[in-house]
Amino acid sequence: MHETTPSGPGHETRDISFRAVYRLTGLIIVSAVIIHLGIWWLFRDLQGRQKRGRPEANPLALENRGRLPPPPQLEGLQQMNRPFEESPPETSRPDSYGWVDRKVGIVRVPIDRAMNLIVEQKLIPSSGSQSHGQNPYAGLPSPANSGRGAPKEKP
Repeated sequence: MHETTPSGPGHETRDISFRAVYRLTGLIIVSAVIIHLGIWWLFRDLQGRQKRGRPEANPLALENRGRLPPPPQLEGLQQMNRPFEESPPETSRPDSYGWVDRKVGIVRVPIDRAMNLIVEQKLIPSSGSQSHGQNPYAGLPSPANSGRGAPKEKP
């Protein structure tokens, strides 16, 4: 087989235009330089604006610059040195009867007894006193009615 030797340059000149490639490369380089200069100018402008908007330092802050703050003052350590009490004082026990303030007439009652008294005196309706289907909160505002209360019935 005979191979023919190419005449002229050693590559195909019709597949690519080197002039267009060089122009595109130059355009990309010029664009990159312009973008970098624009960003540099933008940052310089922003730094200038930040310096102009910053208030002057407080003279007291300049005077104390480099000094450490005073150590913290721990409070309550003298209270921790007291001996631990084994039981709370008798006046604060919630499971006994006693006077809180005799002049005003305030007494302390055990919690179970206080709950029974509230139900017996019907200060809060008990679950057994309601008939099924009646809601004791029916006329009151609630999140379900957007705080408006029950609709008024028309006669």
